[in-house]
Amino acid sequence: MGILNHPILKRIITIIIVVLLLVFIGYQIWRANHSSVVTEAATYASISDTIQAEGVIIRDETLVQQNTAGVITYDISDGTKIAKDGLIATVYDTAEDATTQQRREQLESQLATLKELNSARTTTTYTNPDNLDKDIHTKLYTMLYSIHERGRDQIDSDKDSVLKSINTRQIATGQVTDFNAKIQSLQDQLTALGSVKGTKKGEIKSPSSGYFVSSIDGYESAFSYDNATELTVDDLKAEKDQQAKIQDSNVIGKICDSYNWYVACIVPADTATRLKEDTQVSIQLPFVSSSDIPATVAAVNQAEGASEAAVILRCNYMSDALSKVRDETIQININTYTGIRVSQQSVRFQTVSKEVTDENGNTTTVTKDVKGVYILYGNSIKFVEIVPLYSSNNYVICDSDPDTSELMTSETLTLYDEVVVGGKDLYDGKLVK
Repeated sequence: MGILNHPILKRIITIIIVVLLLVFIGYQIWRANHSSVVTEAATYASISDTIQAEGVIIRDETLVQQNTAGVITYDISDGTKIAKDGLIATVYDTAEDATTQQRREQLESQLATLKELNSARTTTTYTNPDNLDKDIHTKLYTMLYSIHERGRDQIDSDKDSVLKSINTRQIATGQVTDFNAKIQSLQDQLTALGSVKGTKKGEIKSPSSGYFVSSIDGYESAFSYDNATELTVDDLKAEKDQQAKIQDSNVIGKICDSYNWYVACIVPADTATRLKEDTQVSIQLPFVSSSDIPATVAAVNQAEGASEAAVILRCNYMSDALSKVRDETIQININTYTGIRVSQQSVRFQTVSKEVTDENGNTTTVTKDVKGVYILYGNSIKFVEIVPLYSSNNYVICDSDPDTSELMTSETLTLYDEVVVGGKDLYDGKLVK
């Protein structure tokens, strides 16, 4: 008798086969009711709805002429506010005269600061050196910001402020007792310059009030400032083909007469629908400044609904860097949305019923298709409604505190919920663990 025909062996083989079948059937039953899912935590996020475009800057600009021959030195920097008849520049006979006078003014300013510190050291009780250090650090950060924003006048002012704070600390900590030696050095330098000041031939004053800009680009009259809000797509496209106008050599700058200025750009039809006239936005010129610039949508000019639109934005913030730009890449920040962020893959629709009682006590059942997500709820998953604030191709920003009376589900998404982003045959109440 063969081994395979042995009754004990046959019984063992039969038992093994039965056990394997039971395990397989049990696994299939468990798998049907305990399918695994992929989750990720719901996190808090702020997202800006932005539009990028190529913009052209339009200002109300008046050219400034030099009517007296000679070498000029500017008394103000670009982006500075100036009143009508305010001093823009001084005209000297020669470059040497101009340099001598500028150096004299610098030395006199430094001398005045040190004399002030020398006088204060006998009458002032200085604060803790740690506080002086904090003051120096704060002023250094301020100066670095001015450098980043390219505000020339502000940089000079910030530099003087930093030096004054450093000198104050030196006195407070006993590193120096006075600045007599430095004062004497400055006085010697002033004496060496001679008593005769640079010969001044005249002054150049502002023809109107506004912002001063020392450079010109030849496009000052490319668009009418008064008609800026009426510009069309064709008008803006035509500007690209214009040649810069050659200006008289006597032009030494310009005044932006109005504190308001415009940015005009062309956007696609679907983008134009996101911009409404008189709404507040902010813009950035990423290659000029990192600052957000407040703006108002002054006009959205569109020939027809399916065509491109000319968007005109009105601004009134000015700086040295902004005063010089003409054609620039701009980013329009329409709105910033803050809430709970979930993956677009997790969003699903489900038909939900809810009993609603009106003010008269009548109860009815309302059924709706609502947007929501599945979240882990113990050892199962639960469908909760979401209120989207902003959606992109990859994610959704949801209201973190929606009106619960408007929800169709008993709960909504909360921070750090484990949101289901992958799984099969999902339904409310399904066991997953």
